[in-house]
Amino acid sequence: MFRFWSIFWIDATSADTIELSLQEIANKPRAQASGVERSTESVCQWLSSLEHNWLAIFDNADCDPHVVAKYMPTGNQGNILFTSRNPGIGGSNITRETNVNVEDMAEQEAILLLLKSAWLDESSPDMQQAATPIVFALCCFPLALDQAGAAIRSGLCTIEGYLAMYSAHRQRLMGHSSYEGASNYGRAVYVTWDLSFVAIEARATGFDLVAADAATSAIVILQTFAFLHHSNISDEIIKRAVEAHGDYNAVDPGRQASYDPILPLLQLGVDGSWDPLFFREGIQVLLSFSLIRQSVTSHVYSIHPLVHFWSHDRMSQEEQQSRCISANILLSLSITFEYSKEDYAFRRNLIPHIKASQNGVQTGISIPYDDDQCSRFGLALSENGLWEDAERLNIQVMETRSRVLGAEHPHTLTSMGDLASTYRHQGQWTEAEKLEDQVMEASSRVLGAEHPHTLTSMANLASTYHNQGRWTEAEKLDVQVMVTRSRVLGAEHPDTLTSIANLASTYRHRGRWTEAEKLEVQVMETSSRVLGAEHPDTLTSMGNLASTYHNQRRWTEAEKLEVQVIEAMSRVLGAGHPYTLTSMGNLASTYRNQGQLTEAEKLEVQAMEAMSRVLGAGHPYTLASIANLASTYRHQGQWTEAEKLEVQVMEARSRVLGAEHPHTLTSMGNLALIFKNQERWTEAEKLQVQVMEARSRVLGVEHPATLKSMAHLASIHWNQE
Repeated sequence: MFRFWSIFWIDATSADTIELSLQEIANKPRAQASGVERSTESVCQWLSSLEHNWLAIFDNADCDPHVVAKYMPTGNQGNILFTSRNPGIGGSNITRETNVNVEDMAEQEAILLLLKSAWLDESSPDMQQAATPIVFALCCFPLALDQAGAAIRSGLCTIEGYLAMYSAHRQRLMGHSSYEGASNYGRAVYVTWDLSFVAIEARATGFDLVAADAATSAIVILQTFAFLHHSNISDEIIKRAVEAHGDYNAVDPGRQASYDPILPLLQLGVDGSWDPLFFREGIQVLLSFSLIRQSVTSHVYSIHPLVHFWSHDRMSQEEQQSRCISANILLSLSITFEYSKEDYAFRRNLIPHIKASQNGVQTGISIPYDDDQCSRFGLALSENGLWEDAERLNIQVMETRSRVLGAEHPHTLTSMGDLASTYRHQGQWTEAEKLEDQVMEASSRVLGAEHPHTLTSMANLASTYHNQGRWTEAEKLDVQVMVTRSRVLGAEHPDTLTSIANLASTYRHRGRWTEAEKLEVQVMETSSRVLGAEHPDTLTSMGNLASTYHNQRRWTEAEKLEVQVIEAMSRVLGAGHPYTLTSMGNLASTYRNQGQLTEAEKLEVQAMEAMSRVLGAGHPYTLASIANLASTYRHQGQWTEAEKLEVQVMEARSRVLGAEHPHTLTSMGNLALIFKNQERWTEAEKLQVQVMEARSRVLGVEHPATLKSMAHLASIHWNQE
């Protein structure tokens, strides 16, 4: 084992503490025997001259690296260890090999630290269980856990009551000296970061203009990040905001005050692109004080959740109001109404920041209405399946525009269409149809029958008819939109391709699979060439073609496409997006029809649980996932489990969609099959008669689904004989 003859501990919090620690070394017997004077210069010279191995520990070296460097002894025998949050400490003496990053504390270690600090039984399962939520709330941060334990030990509260106390008084518990904890650190959590911030503020007012600019940038960044989500903060947000909207010094004077806090970050280069120098210099300052972290491979940043709380809490109410508004502005400016694969991915990554900026730690801050901002946030929320959140914003936009601009202004009609779209995605088809009728009629009158906005409103109404099972009305509108868009916009325009896909979907649901397939192949190939192989519209077209293959019992071809769709959608939209989960259900259905029941069940349980969590138990997509699982149980002969789920789906669909909706009739037919397999002939016959008669009325006597229900009814009669 390597041994040191002498070890010297130096408090490196500041220049003053370093000097005091070095002067104390002069009192050591070995130093006195060598005639060392009580001065920093004398002590450093003595350490440099020692001919045996020695170790100097510069503890808490979080101050300016240049300050620390002045006190570093030289010589060949000495070894220096820095403990610091600042990766720049030690200068060129520190390499990747000599730098050791201390990882976050593990959960179990954190629990034991909290209980030890609180003087509670560390071996008690009950105490460990009570400590766990506190550990999560404090993000396994050792100093915060030490302080929490001290508060509990002092009798301020019990371990069970700490979280309520912390929630109500976080700033006092983390910042006041009376809650410093049991360690020898000597500072409360917030005080540690306050010292860093004071040092940055001092640089911002210093004579070194470059350092002052960097420190000013650091302050702006930190205060802006306080109102975003604490993780995955990409500088792409600022880049897009700058490059999409140009010169912010020319902002409407009435809104200038809202832009002021972030203006320093919005620097345009001479070529019209973002100039990141000011931002990156600020980032370097924050990294040097370990107030943020940077991804190893990209310009993506994160803040420890407690630092995030502190950066918010240290601001005055007025500052919080200003920074919250400017953070919302920055986010909304970064959202464009563009629809490339990269745009979809960017808006998906923006969702946690949108939610944090509106509903996070800044609860109670009043955010004034901004029409453009609400519209942009609504787009991001809606396309990522957060339809309830989008609905609230869209209602606000529609009502405001109707009042300010008038009920038939094009912007008002657009907001009505956006709201109708959220209703449609939530299965509120009556509400969607009512709005879409209004929009279509008004757009046709105000903008003209062939205006792109009018055609979009017609396509939206057709989609609602489609969801209501009104195939004839849907087909009529789909054909009209497709023909007009093809003539006005061109055969390969994305909107034209969407209308072709809508018509193909109607054909598929009417059992006209050859016609559907022809159109879907056309859309998929064109979309892949025009938009890209992984554009969401291309992936949707692949899923549609797979559904047609499924209906034609071409299982191998369907499976191949569905696997591709799931993998790509998970990358582009996210594993929890409703469209990704729907594609999982489609693949599971293909597995089931191929007899791969175990694989089908696994996917269906996963999709059902995620759908229920993301969309709610009564959402049409969730009900479809439950029906899929019930179908697999039926194929496995698990009649009781299948019946329970199928009854749940049938009753919910009847309530949500209507008694004669095709999906309701499908669930009734599935339940009839379960009764048939249980030889409950009377119940099976009653349901199948209802299904057959309703399908004859809704779909037509010769529709494949009607013929299928007739065959099932005949089978029931045959078994009764």
